[in-house]
Amino acid sequence: MHFRKSYFHNYLFSIFVGVILLVSCKNGQKKEVAASTGELTGNIAVEVSMENQVFHIEQENLLPVKQTFTKDSILLLFRADENPFQLNLNLTHTNILDDQSVEYSIPDVNAGKIKVDLNFFNADRDVKRTNKRIVFKKGTIKIKKLTENNLEMTFTGEGSGMTERGGDFPISGKINVSY
Repeated sequence: MHFRKSYFHNYLFSIFVGVILLVSCKNGQKKEVAASTGELTGNIAVEVSMENQVFHIEQENLLPVKQTFTKDSILLLFRADENPFQLNLNLTHTNILDDQSVEYSIPDVNAGKIKVDLNFFNADRDVKRTNKRIVFKKGTIKIKKLTENNLEMTFTGEGSGMTERGGDFPISGKINVSY
């Protein structure tokens, strides 16, 4: 009888340790993937890490950039043929063209009125259509250079699908694109 009791306790303990290891590894992997740093290599113009995936848009595959470029409204959409991933950056009333280089803290900069909007579209995301659009909700966006023909920026923070609440995940990326 004593043998059965200790065997059962060992069995439960093994299951408990296994579950803890699985959860720990899963969380560690998410943070590791979203912490991409360094320079873009080769022909890559856009690189974004989120949800255990890294998305790329290559400069040579970049479709004509949909853009609005005026003094107080800059709207940029980066996408490529047969690529399920898109990046959208909207800057309104920021004076970025005067500053040329700036760092934004989200959501602080958007208090009252949204001035800086960074979002992504992932057509392959296994969710309802509205949540295929992922919103960058909290973090830092550093724009190193912005002209009518070039954007260099990095970002690190977290976000989630448009209507998802409480399930924010790490997002990071870098852009060095000519358009």
